[in-house]
Amino acid sequence: MRNIAQVRLLIGAALVAALACSDSDSDGTGPGDLTGTLRVIQASQSTTALDVLVDGSVVASGLDAGTVSSAIPISTGQRTVEVRPSGGSPSPTTLHLAVAADSQYTAVVIDSSSVLNPIVVTDTGAVPAAGKSKLQVANLARLAGPIDVYRRQPDFDGIIDLAFPFDYRTMSGYVQSDPGDWQVLVATEARVGGVPPAEPQDTLLIVDPVTLAADQAATVVLTDDPAGGIAAVVVQER
Repeated sequence: MRNIAQVRLLIGAALVAALACSDSDSDGTGPGDLTGTLRVIQASQSTTALDVLVDGSVVASGLDAGTVSSAIPISTGQRTVEVRPSGGSPSPTTLHLAVAADSQYTAVVIDSSSVLNPIVVTDTGAVPAAGKSKLQVANLARLAGPIDVYRRQPDFDGIIDLAFPFDYRTMSGYVQSDPGDWQVLVATEARVGGVPPAEPQDTLLIVDPVTLAADQAATVVLTDDPAGGIAAVVVQER
């Protein structure tokens, strides 16, 4: 059983590859430009360090496997985000983004047939009802194999399955509850009568509690751990 500490990214409304904003033009070159941010989670197994490029220019370099970049300011408009092994050639897979003003996003870089693949994590449905909190889980752990994912939420003391089947690149919907501590547990997939057992049978990962106040939401991103097994990054809004 592994216990992985959470990493909190204090970002705004959207979880994805974030970019900046302009108060004058789409190129974002004026002196009064507003800016957004891009954070990148390095979840690739094929390279130990990663560079991030926006419109062909390096904006972050040497991002180690299993780590998260600092917030990177980027201009609004049509932007192309690329990644590459540090000092190498960019991956043929790119993100083409129409960047809105004041938007904030997180990109997760994973391996896809040994090609670096930056993908976005959406925040659709992230706004909780007044006085509530929300949490969702994204499975980007390619090497984990079939898994079941459970959660413990603030208004219920027991463990509840989150979604099944929970295949690679699956994202659960947001679950809403009271403010307080959430917890996510990952287990080897098991089926009893076609559904997961009431409790995990072979726990692979227990994510440290994710504490959410009223009106906050978070996404737990499951990735391959460079040291083996599964890791988790918690992307928390506001």
